[in-house]
Amino acid sequence: MKKPLDRGASINLKRYRKWAKEFASFRHQITEDRIRTWLSEFEVEHLDTIARVLDAVDFITFEQIAGAFRHTLEGLEGWHRNEKKRQGKWRFVAYSSSAGESGDQMISRFRLANNLKGKQYNELFINRSDIVRAELSFEDTVVLVDDFVGSGDQACHFWKEIYGELLAEVGRVYLVVVAGTSRGVARINDETELEAIPHIGLTDADNIFAPQCKPFNKKEKQLILDYCKVVDGANPQGHGECGLLVVFSHTIPNNSIPILGKRNPDWEPLFCRYD
Repeated sequence: MKKPLDRGASINLKRYRKWAKEFASFRHQITEDRIRTWLSEFEVEHLDTIARVLDAVDFITFEQIAGAFRHTLEGLEGWHRNEKKRQGKWRFVAYSSSAGESGDQMISRFRLANNLKGKQYNELFINRSDIVRAELSFEDTVVLVDDFVGSGDQACHFWKEIYGELLAEVGRVYLVVVAGTSRGVARINDETELEAIPHIGLTDADNIFAPQCKPFNKKEKQLILDYCKVVDGANPQGHGECGLLVVFSHTIPNNSIPILGKRNPDWEPLFCRYD
């Protein structure tokens, strides 16, 4: 997470404008008025802590996503834009279970970021249903693309239920994501045949409720947790108890704390996970 301002820092126009500018590329416009409305859901005496939570949000823009995908692909052994210089066949696939999930959005951004939009690269990008017909072997590579790894639950489930059998004969299978927790990535690498590669690595220090998170003290963490329990009693620390403050331009992971992205009849989040 980012370092928040010091306790007691003014919640003034300058700070509102800084937040609005930082979150400007979120898919729903984040205005100063919208931030004020969100902050009004908290008790006045708690606003200093909540403002510092907003300071600490890791907001990942589309430009950062593109940069992450470029950097990661450049680092994969055996890859080259020139087909004749590649090691074996390469295929890129959205890591999702159905149409419309984040993997589908990310595969398009991955292709654009790596300047692979030309027709000559069409065969590199296939759907899950095309994997068998691609006749891939131990000499070949498949790159699965998604945006985020939190607890690792979803990635492991997809592998065990869908992709593991489809890719059993493929030599190297990567899961490329923009960001991921060390716990989730380790789990994927231990429980599947995937090699998960996050561009941005998140540690226990990024879990706002963990002892390793130093910007917030025990009293502040309990205050934040109490609000999160009101918003989502079942998962007050986010899915998998990840306790993250991560937001992408296109969505907010369910591993982030619910006061940021969870909607219920009595709570309007700042970053809507779903329309």
